[in-house]
Amino acid sequence: MNAAGKTSLTLFEHEAAEYNWTDQELEHLEKLSRLAGAEVLRATTSNRKRALKATQHIGVFCFGQTTVQVLPKMYRSYETEAEREREAVQNVLFLLHYALQLSVREHGVALLTEQPHDWFEGLISIFTRHLLEEWQHGPFRHYQEMRDTLPLLKGKLDVPAQLRHPESRHRFTVIYDEYTADVPLNRVFRFVVERLWHITRNEQNKLQLARLRQWMEEITLLPRMTVAQSQAIVLTRLNQRFASLLELARLFLDDGALQLAPGNISTYAFMLDMNQLFESFLTHFICCHRREILPASLQQCELRPQSIGSTRYLATDLTNSRQMFHLKPDLVMYDRERKCFPLLIDMKYKSLDSKSGANRISPGDFYQMFAYAHRYSCPRILLLYPQTADLPQPMKQAFKLQSDEKVIVAATVDLRQNLVRKEEQQRLKQTLKSLITPEVDR
Repeated sequence: MNAAGKTSLTLFEHEAAEYNWTDQELEHLEKLSRLAGAEVLRATTSNRKRALKATQHIGVFCFGQTTVQVLPKMYRSYETEAEREREAVQNVLFLLHYALQLSVREHGVALLTEQPHDWFEGLISIFTRHLLEEWQHGPFRHYQEMRDTLPLLKGKLDVPAQLRHPESRHRFTVIYDEYTADVPLNRVFRFVVERLWHITRNEQNKLQLARLRQWMEEITLLPRMTVAQSQAIVLTRLNQRFASLLELARLFLDDGALQLAPGNISTYAFMLDMNQLFESFLTHFICCHRREILPASLQQCELRPQSIGSTRYLATDLTNSRQMFHLKPDLVMYDRERKCFPLLIDMKYKSLDSKSGANRISPGDFYQMFAYAHRYSCPRILLLYPQTADLPQPMKQAFKLQSDEKVIVAATVDLRQNLVRKEEQQRLKQTLKSLITPEVDR
């Protein structure tokens, strides 16, 4: 507990810690679960002592005077816990850099090493610093059609509207174009800045957000903003420099990510889908470093994240000829010259049980990979899991299908390294290259 009477607690997924919760805090926790749409923290008892237990949800959760950050289970360690927490915070921010395709500048990566043990505040810091930097180069401005009633003629006269109000003899209803920064893109940023300014507990973030609020006074502050509204924004070559910031703003807007109790900024939930983050990070890491990771036999392939342009279906409904049960591997490699799929990669954020011997892969996961191999006529499928403390040694298993020569390889990838360091990034590239390269090409 700090001097202001506020408590900060760090947990890993499914981990419990002693916490003397009160009946009032139980009400806050119930409100928190309603906001998040799921139980994110559980009040429990252990050895007659009250405790707080994390569930499977990653995030930062605030209720009353308490802030709890929940870190991914793959970073859980029992040796140097304080250092592991710091490294986990840095790595979560690093994963988000790639997953959201933010521009990872050298000073941006260095910034991760300076963050306190609160990745949510670190994420706010990254967003704020990037936005301040871009805003100093000038906000995006565009011509907007304006309608107004003025004592002088400006633009063109709105004749129908003018005729409906003949009493306004000395005023004109006009339509004109104004070159303004009060455009939908900037309204998204204005809304997010306002929300984060109320939430942050970091003094530096508060100061930087206050600067942005002052600079954005000409931008309309909307009472509500949704992801759907932000997705309607069209990016062009004129505002492309704000693309990564818009993606980060959408993360703060996401209904499953940041929820505030109406009129109450002391209770909020910020959640991340770790399965999606794990998948997006590895996909974009491979795409960004394809020259170093892919073997020569795959260098000419198109890399299609989320199977864009390569969706397949398992069946057709005979009653209406509609295709059913679509398949969508996380990363498809397509050889345009040979018109084939030499490799498909799928990622699962699951803990594998070291006690289950050879049967670590769930039948459901294997059946899904079997369907990929069959429908894409793919000779090799790679299924990636995170390396965790529950499975200390790297795992790699190859399965040859009974029906043909197709192979399914299941393996773990260790993201518990300090990925901010270039040598650890290089080690990850080498690991992925060894997993992606077929045995015959080595």
